[in-house]
Amino acid sequence: MPNPLADATKVVEVKIKRVLPLLILWLGLSVGSGVAAAQFINDDVTVHYIGFGAAALLLFWWFLVRWLTGSQWALDLQKVFVENQMIPFNFVRFTGNMPWTVSSNRDRLVKSSAAEYRSLLEKVKHSNQTLEKYVGTSVSEKASNKALKSELGGELRRVYVLFSDVRGFTHMTEMLKPEETVEILNKMFQAMEEVISQNGGDINKYIGDAILAYFRRPYGNEGEAAKMVLRTAMRMQDRFELLNQSFKVAYSKEIKIGLGIGITAGEAILGNLGSTNRMEFTLIGDSVNLASRLCGIAEHGQVLVNDDMAAAAKNYFGMTALSPVKIKGKSELQTPYVVHGETLAMDR
Repeated sequence: MPNPLADATKVVEVKIKRVLPLLILWLGLSVGSGVAAAQFINDDVTVHYIGFGAAALLLFWWFLVRWLTGSQWALDLQKVFVENQMIPFNFVRFTGNMPWTVSSNRDRLVKSSAAEYRSLLEKVKHSNQTLEKYVGTSVSEKASNKALKSELGGELRRVYVLFSDVRGFTHMTEMLKPEETVEILNKMFQAMEEVISQNGGDINKYIGDAILAYFRRPYGNEGEAAKMVLRTAMRMQDRFELLNQSFKVAYSKEIKIGLGIGITAGEAILGNLGSTNRMEFTLIGDSVNLASRLCGIAEHGQVLVNDDMAAAAKNYFGMTALSPVKIKGKSELQTPYVVHGETLAMDR
């Protein structure tokens, strides 16, 4: 692996060895010039030393600045730093400066560094905004604050899991042009995302025409939280119906699609899944699988929930238990509950 510091040190050492005799000769000439000047000015010994010192320091300073900033090796040294990103790419190159221009060059260097820092902040801001569009705002914030480490694994959390899926999607794709299908999905996802985020949920991923979202499930009395989750599902159905009416007349073929939703209350592992080279933040657990299965058997316009969700929200929504069904992956029969609507406070 290349070592930029070692390369820079080698450049300096080689140049010093080459110019050291010339430097000694230059210093000798500077001393002689100073002594000669002092002899013509005054015979006093003190003046001799003052003249010698002033001439030597001035000439040496000028030579040193020219040598360090104007020679080819200095340019090579700057190139090493730039290539290894040790200084900003627009670092001010000093190629022919005099001692009295050091202050102005310093100001140029400070301004250049400040501009580079502002550019870096803009890039970070843009990167965060792009990341939010792929993983959601909450996950992006946690990643920025290093709450999510780039490691495989996760933590067990109490959550409400929501799955939604379009009915008749496969038939629709056979009838429509591909760009029309993409436009319909994007409009639907945009509307569903607005409803979910407004009620405190996070969309984990889009799976074809399906949505996987989750909500935080509190400990203790969870009636209000469960109510908000079911209210979200009912509003999703309302928004979908409005969109569906416009879909039927806006495209080359008549569209007949519906929306089914499944919700469970339970626990899931939230964390990174995949490999060390590519990972994804997602949910894993029995409650996730069950929500997907309930969504799969839900008819158009239905919202199906499991036992725990029904018990948490029974004081706020009217529900009806369906006949127990065999759910793929479950050893026992499961009783889905269909949600009818929110009950009035007076009834409660």
